[in-house]
Amino acid sequence: MSRKPYSTPRSWSELLSVTLERKVEVRFGHARRQVIVVQDKGHVLAVRMNAIFGEAPLGVAESVAKWMRNGRRARQACRRLDAWIAEIEPRLKPGREVRLRSQGEHFDLSPMMEALISDEFRRIEFKNPDPKITWGRRSSSRPRRSLQLGSFDPETGVIRIHPVLDQAAVPHFFVRYVVFHELVHAALGDEPAGPTGRRPHHGPLFRRAEEAYADYARALEWQDDNIRDLMRSARTGKPMKAPKKTNMPQLDLDLASQQLFLF
Repeated sequence: MSRKPYSTPRSWSELLSVTLERKVEVRFGHARRQVIVVQDKGHVLAVRMNAIFGEAPLGVAESVAKWMRNGRRARQACRRLDAWIAEIEPRLKPGREVRLRSQGEHFDLSPMMEALISDEFRRIEFKNPDPKITWGRRSSSRPRRSLQLGSFDPETGVIRIHPVLDQAAVPHFFVRYVVFHELVHAALGDEPAGPTGRRPHHGPLFRRAEEAYADYARALEWQDDNIRDLMRSARTGKPMKAPKKTNMPQLDLDLASQQLFLF
């Protein structure tokens, strides 16, 4: 059986980057409700698609590229894409059960999240499923220019926090801010897509909610002062030393060349 032309995230990334003439990063997942989601992060288009797109025929791959470039204006491409998604829907597998581990060596994430929900989100009705939280796994890869501190999976409702934050040198208020950031994603869901079908990752509603958080400025200041030490700790597995001040300029969460990513 011949291999499909776009069977890996890398091949999809290359196709879409060439077609759209900008950087596109694709990752495969197992989402059943939103089998393909596009988020414009300014410096890159982040695409999350169900792994079954690795089996997509050439015509479907071309339709995805046209939809991303022209949105619903690409009517023929959208019809073909919708028809293929309807065809493969019965084959979509449920995601694996997630084992939750909220208690770390220095921080317990569950009471931190529950306190935030009771305080900052007390008037918010979260979209199903209700958020759950766990420490993520330490990666065997060696991060160099980026570090994903947290993520929210809308399919399972699971928030994952990078284990590099579970150490004595990281203040409680900063871990709490990262949890808050992911809870905002859980509360807002995906913001409305623009005319091209792209959804802003941190759109106006998100930014307003985040900037209203009491410790927002203090958390960003700590991040800016300790970014290099935090990334070094994630890369080497060695704990951070006592925080030290630097004269680094303020960094945007998503646009700095050496940066921390919060998803």
